[in-house]
Amino acid sequence: MNSGPAMKNLLQTQSIAWAQGIRVALEAEGIQCKLLNEFDRGVGAMPWIPVRVVVLNDDDLERAQVIVARLAPPKAGPPPPSWRWQKPGCVLLVIDLVLFATWGALLDEYGLGTLTYAVAAVVVIVFIGGSLLIMLGPRADKGTS
Repeated sequence: MNSGPAMKNLLQTQSIAWAQGIRVALEAEGIQCKLLNEFDRGVGAMPWIPVRVVVLNDDDLERAQVIVARLAPPKAGPPPPSWRWQKPGCVLLVIDLVLFATWGALLDEYGLGTLTYAVAAVVVIVFIGGSLLIMLGPRADKGTS
């Protein structure tokens, strides 16, 4: 039984766009390749099955690996300095949502009073603090390029 030409697996990815881009780049270099499992990701199909890019000619595999390595995005480095400011700001805004919901429940239960005014003040202060941290974060990136 003839199983056809042996295909060498070049890469597997969850991104159809990335696989298509690799296919186009390889074909532009004269390397014959094929996408497998490309259409197994639709409604009712199995989206967790990765798309495979295979090279049809064994002799082209090494050259194809060099092309893929050249096209691969650079590895992510550490987050920018602004993230040290913006991350706590985002956390404060999430906490503020909880405080706002608590304030709404207190307002419904007790009406306007000292407790609801105090919680409203905390909600406003936390919101302003979180927003300021997010807005001032990019200042930490100045001079780092």
